[in-house]
Amino acid sequence: MKVSSMSRMYFDRNSKPKDSEIMMRPLEAEALSFLLPLSTDYPGIEQWFSTKVVPGLRDESRTLLRVERQGELVGLGIAKKEHNERKICTVRVAPSHVGRGIGVRIFDSLLKWLDEDRPLLTVNDNKLPMFERIFDYYGFNLTSHIKGLYLPSSVELGFNECKSKNKNQILRNKSFFVQTADG
Repeated sequence: MKVSSMSRMYFDRNSKPKDSEIMMRPLEAEALSFLLPLSTDYPGIEQWFSTKVVPGLRDESRTLLRVERQGELVGLGIAKKEHNERKICTVRVAPSHVGRGIGVRIFDSLLKWLDEDRPLLTVNDNKLPMFERIFDYYGFNLTSHIKGLYLPSSVELGFNECKSKNKNQILRNKSFFVQTADG
């Protein structure tokens, strides 16, 4: 299994965006395609990826961890590290590779990159059963329930939020999170 971090592998300090536009690199475009099945739960994921993730990869405030098997992308993790926030934004494992420990490897690598044992993360309440074991393993604490954060009828569960964070701060800092099966 090949695990790589795109922020280290593909960050080029000499590369400048043309006309104030950041061009997506081929492996970033592949990563976005891998995430698109999440778009039913997280509308706007394409815009988020191109306006937040790609620039964050360039300035090293984000990392994109790829897991490949036999040259095929089978797992992906994205995390954000800023002065006031450590967040696991997205974890996805291909349905054909669920249950093989890839998710745990992604979480381990992202936690190490973040240098944080309990980063902020959110998950749709319908997806929580897929993650309960891993969240329990890491000791993540459920700290909020926010109805309508991404979809009017859904509830997003927040984990490891600082007690000083309020709902309005969370709404301003929406992050996309996890799915291990196409839904």
